Amino acid sequence: MNLMLLFSNFLRYGCALACVAAVLTLAGCSKKKAFMIQGEIEGIGTQLVNATYYSQGGLKRVTVVAAENKFALKGEAPRPTLVTLTLADGTRLGTLVAENGDKLKLKGDIAEPYAIEVEGNGDSEKIARWVKENAGLLESRNAAAINRSLAEWVGKNRSSKAATALMVTYYQTPGYEHQADSLMALLSSGARAQEVVQNFTGTLSAQLGEAASGQIGPMSLYDVTDSVVTVNPHQRKALVYCFLSTDRTARDTVTARLRALTRECPLPKVEVVEISSASDSATWKQSLAGDSARWRRTWAPATVASSELRRLGVPRYPYFIVADSAGNQIYRGSSVGKAAEVAKNKFKTSK
Repeated sequence: MNLMLLFSNFLRYGCALACVAAVLTLAGCSKKKAFMIQGEIEGIGTQLVNATYYSQGGLKRVTVVAAENKFALKGEAPRPTLVTLTLADGTRLGTLVAENGDKLKLKGDIAEPYAIEVEGNGDSEKIARWVKENAGLLESRNAAAINRSLAEWVGKNRSSKAATALMVTYYQTPGYEHQADSLMALLSSGARAQEVVQNFTGTLSAQLGEAASGQIGPMSLYDVTDSVVTVNPHQRKALVYCFLSTDRTARDTVTARLRALTRECPLPKVEVVEISSASDSATWKQSLAGDSARWRRTWAPATVASSELRRLGVPRYPYFIVADSAGNQIYRGSSVGKAAEVAKNKFKTSK
């Protein structure tokens, strides 16, 4: 009898423990620890694909190698975050909103980057649809038209994280700072998660404030030799700050004008300093491969958000600021031609 009772108790408590273990196992499995992104993009062949996103207080970057037009990667984000997918040359594959547990898929052709389809969650799908429907505007780079389209869409989707992601990624803020501020205010608090907003609102606030147009002092940056260098406008008649992205096509268009400027207005009176928006030094240096530029090329981690540059309120790339010898900002804007003209005038009057 004692043996039978012991066996009965074993079965009873053993089953109970097994049930508890099963519940704990299921609970552990239910807590997703990553989001997954898969892509099949015709024309990309074998090359690097980068996913950049903000999570748990810092900028994250995942890099994988696409093979035969396909790639797969995973990241970790306990809260919805804005994920930017790019190729090594800066070509954008997609703008996504993702969090742990999401499984996103991209499909398309690199020859039509604005038509790449996305499925996996509602916000990412909405972003892809808006981009596809506005491909012509995005290709034209017509700031007024792009902003009008975004304003209309945001007004109808105030509670959507997709609206925030589109604002952060595609809204053209130079000259439209107050409109951008008003549109962001329309969004519900749930749509403006910090990981999606990133540093957009902080940058916009800085640009709207007096500090954005204040005097510029010396700042420390990394140059191509991995050395920390000090850039100081007080040593020049004009210093041209060029905030550029890693997009080679856009960069080549700008650098042609910068080469002409450095020939016509050489050191020590005029200096050109390029400041990259790359998320890491490896991507930055890769974007410079084969470049024979003679001006100072620099990089700062998380450029716009860094303490030395944040107050300048750089809204997007490319962007140019020209400072005189007192550090006063005598030009701010997206035109390399206007920046060069202002610098040339300072060069001529200094003779």
